[in-house]
Amino acid sequence: MNHLKIQPAIEIVRNIGNQLKSRYAAQKPIVDSDAMMTAFRELDGGASDLLRQTLAAKYSEIAWLDGELQGAGIWSRAGIGRFWVCDAIDGAVQFLRCIPHWCVSLTLIEDGAATATIIYDAMQEEIFHAIAGAGAWCNGDRLRVNDRQSHHGALLATSQPPFINDDDFVVSGSTSSLKVALRKAGAVRNFGPTSLQIAYVASGRLDAFWEYGEDTFNCLGGALLVTEAGGIVTDVSGQPYGPASNSIIAAPAPVHRSLKAAFDGSP
Repeated sequence: MNHLKIQPAIEIVRNIGNQLKSRYAAQKPIVDSDAMMTAFRELDGGASDLLRQTLAAKYSEIAWLDGELQGAGIWSRAGIGRFWVCDAIDGAVQFLRCIPHWCVSLTLIEDGAATATIIYDAMQEEIFHAIAGAGAWCNGDRLRVNDRQSHHGALLATSQPPFINDDDFVVSGSTSSLKVALRKAGAVRNFGPTSLQIAYVASGRLDAFWEYGEDTFNCLGGALLVTEAGGIVTDVSGQPYGPASNSIIAAPAPVHRSLKAAFDGSP
C-alpha cells in the first residue's frame, strides 16, 4: 500500500458532511416515493460530485469508482489500481425523512482491498477512520471491539440493502437469521446507515452486525474499521469479506463464532 496522508481526506469528508447537515436542518420530511428519489438524486449526486472534485484536487493519483447501486458486477470491471468508493449519504431514507441517523462514507480501494476509510456522523460530530495496519480511530481515540463472549444476551444490529424485494437470498436469509438471532440476543436493532452500524461494532458499542445482500460500498469501510479494531469480518458462510461478498458478519471473534454457529444451525 502506498502511504496515504489521510488527514486532508478527513477534513474534506467533514466539510461535505457539515454541508449536508445544514441542508438536513432546513428540510421537512419527504414522504412521496417519487419525490424522495428526486431529492436523493439531487442531494447525493451533488455531494458525491463535490467530494469527487475536492479529492481529485488533493489526491490526483487516486481514481474514482461510480456505481453504488450497480451491484457486485461493478467490481469485475473496476480493474487493479487505487480508487475511492463513496456513499455521500449512507442512510438517505432517514435523511429525507428527517431522522438523524445518516453519515458520509468514503473508502480507498487498492488492488481489490480496502486500505483506508472515513465514516463521518455529522449529527454526532464523530469521525471514524482506519488505515490498514495502523488501527481504527474515532475523533482521535483508538477503537477496540468489546470483549463479549457470545451473542447470547448481546446487542446486535442488522439491516438490508435497498431494492431487495424480489431477491430470495436476501429476503429469506434476513428473515431466517433474524428469527435465529432473536432467540438468544438481548436485542436486535437497525440504527439505519450500514457503515455507521459496523463502525459501532469497531467501537464496542454494538456486539455484532450482520446483513444479507450485496452492500459493498457501505460495508467495505466498516469492515476495515472492525478488522483494525481487532474483530472478525466474513460473509455468512465464513469466507473473508471482500468486494464480491453477498453478506457480512462483523463482530469480536467469540461473538462471531457464536452468531455464525447459530446461523448454521449448530447448538
